[in-house]
Amino acid sequence: MNRLLVMVLLAIAVLWAIPSYAASQYEESLKQLAEGVIADAVKAGRGRLAMVDFTDAKGNVTPIGTFLAEELGTQILVAGDIKVVDRTMVGSTLKKFHVTQLEPAQAKGVGQAAKAVRADVFATGSYLESPDGFRVTVKLFSPSTVQSLGATRGTIPTTGPLAELIKETNKPPVVKVDLTAKPAPPPGLGFYSNDHYQLVVTALHKRDKQVTADITIENKSSRNVKMLCLLHDTLLEDEHGGQWKLEVEDNREGLCMRGIEISRRGKGRAVLTFSAPADTTGSQFTFRYHEKLPRPDALFSIEGLKTESAGAAPAAVDVIPPPSN
Repeated sequence: MNRLLVMVLLAIAVLWAIPSYAASQYEESLKQLAEGVIADAVKAGRGRLAMVDFTDAKGNVTPIGTFLAEELGTQILVAGDIKVVDRTMVGSTLKKFHVTQLEPAQAKGVGQAAKAVRADVFATGSYLESPDGFRVTVKLFSPSTVQSLGATRGTIPTTGPLAELIKETNKPPVVKVDLTAKPAPPPGLGFYSNDHYQLVVTALHKRDKQVTADITIENKSSRNVKMLCLLHDTLLEDEHGGQWKLEVEDNREGLCMRGIEISRRGKGRAVLTFSAPADTTGSQFTFRYHEKLPRPDALFSIEGLKTESAGAAPAAVDVIPPPSN
């Protein structure tokens, strides 16, 4: 029993010590890299350093590069041998003087930026991923000549705060969904939708004193739906206020006389023929529908419907079966 207890305590001690050891490795590697940079700066007789964000293997500034530059700059500042200019101010000043790279071609801008932040040496860095961690190379540049004054290399293990940053960086991006966005309207001239069905006016054909409306109805419910409207209260109203009504002789079948049955998730098609009032020349209409089934005595309107050129008269009713499961 005592032996088992000792083994458990040893296992706990080892697990507790692992993060502490990893953190000390990270700090020690960062300290060694900082000492190398300080030694190069002191050797070159420089005392005020401006740190630039580090780049990856492709030359891009990344969150990891920015973090490494900030960590190294802080470590150099803590050592106290040389002064370090605020990294954010260095970045904004270089941008102000249009410096994109520390190279002889941009020497004038580099010199102006150095004078503005009172720096006598610039530090740039790059990093490569390796099995041991990030292999970091830090170079010092003279602001007056933009020539290298020295370089220091080291490997920073991916532990401690760096491990947390890598985990955060590798997270998949959050995709924002606009819950207020409305779905695209169905193809056609206009539509109306409720919990039971969706009705779409797909076409309006005008011939002489009549307008034929081609309508598609989709059953949205999980059961069969019987569609039926009130003949004399379902009409087209043109832009002049004229009311084009349904006549019995032109609508003996279908939606407003006998209704149509649509199976669940299925579609149906109906054709309504409206007759013109006396002396009217309407070409833009509002469809006013007076429903009898499946909702008793319900009313709705679809506005802004325009007629198309007259064609062959469509079939009166066509019920489309639902898609097979």
